[in-house]
Amino acid sequence: MRDKLEHVVLCMFNSIDASDWSALDTYFHPRIEYRRPGYDAIQGLDQLHVFYERTRIVKSGRHTINTLLCDPESPSVCVTGAFHGVDKGGRDLDVGFCDVYLFQDEKIIRRETFFSVPAV
Repeated sequence: MRDKLEHVVLCMFNSIDASDWSALDTYFHPRIEYRRPGYDAIQGLDQLHVFYERTRIVKSGRHTINTLLCDPESPSVCVTGAFHGVDKGGRDLDVGFCDVYLFQDEKIIRRETFFSVPAV
């Protein structure tokens, strides 16, 4: 199970970095709840698609994973890393982050992101 959950998270980041929004349904549960500073809670796949396709300020970039921890007692994963990219206004982005994931049926049902700087 641990390898599967870690694989889901790593593939999710690759899809987001590639702007492959059609792949989101592969990794996220239909009832996903995503919380991230500076935004209202994102509820469900439709809102998740709107966030990534239109609302998110990022134009392009890449996540680097520093730590990936999987809880052997529950279907959860914690990731620390950095994001380097450019926002839609052309400003460079360089931010550390921590994500916590909870899984149901091997899909992410809850994601919460914490940043080392004000909302990205």
